[in-house]
Amino acid sequence: MTFESQGYYDRYWSERDWQRTADRSRERGALALKLLEEGRSRRLLEVGCGPGWALEVLQAGGVKVQGVDISLVAVEEARRRSLEVQQADITTGDFPASDAPEVIVALEVLEHVLDPFQVLKTLCSRLAPGGQVVVSLPNELHIAARLQMLVGRLPFGGHDDPHLRHFDRRQQRRLLKAAGYEVQAAVPVSVLPPRWGVARAPLIPFVHALPGLFSIATLYLLQIGGGGDE
Repeated sequence: MTFESQGYYDRYWSERDWQRTADRSRERGALALKLLEEGRSRRLLEVGCGPGWALEVLQAGGVKVQGVDISLVAVEEARRRSLEVQQADITTGDFPASDAPEVIVALEVLEHVLDPFQVLKTLCSRLAPGGQVVVSLPNELHIAARLQMLVGRLPFGGHDDPHLRHFDRRQQRRLLKAAGYEVQAAVPVSVLPPRWGVARAPLIPFVHALPGLFSIATLYLLQIGGGGDE
């Protein structure tokens, strides 16, 4: 069985803490909307959309959304909430045959595939001319992970870790540049979870000043063209 198989991700979604995952997904959806200039109506495809929590946020912001995910469990949940989502395997380029989207979003997806470089190239080929891509990549070396390693615990890896690729921030930029994308904007995501609410506020300056320590992920707004800044 490969990690990209439907069966694996059906179990993945069946076993997830949906509330915690939904909060993080909605947060990333809101950040993606800000990067894309909130309220601007465009055709958007989210690949690896899961149950569609980020899609709901993007749709509420005035974007015409569509999603794909390999897991039938996730797809059925998204459809239950009236989202236009299809089952598809992004590693094969098996996307909907609709008009080329003006925006493709991949939030916390590339770390789950064997060849993130090839997936990024595939996204590029499916994008409308002049279109944009938003990707979110995890920072595996945030402060909480480093503290765990200090006491002898490995915070990632193992037989049940769905992440096949692990990134620090420099590796993220190298991957995006190698795939031919130019970084137009980037925003870090606080290591503190959304449920902390206003208690997260004091950490915000540190998240932006030292994202390698205090961010759990980074969202990138990309355009085709290469030459992204390192």
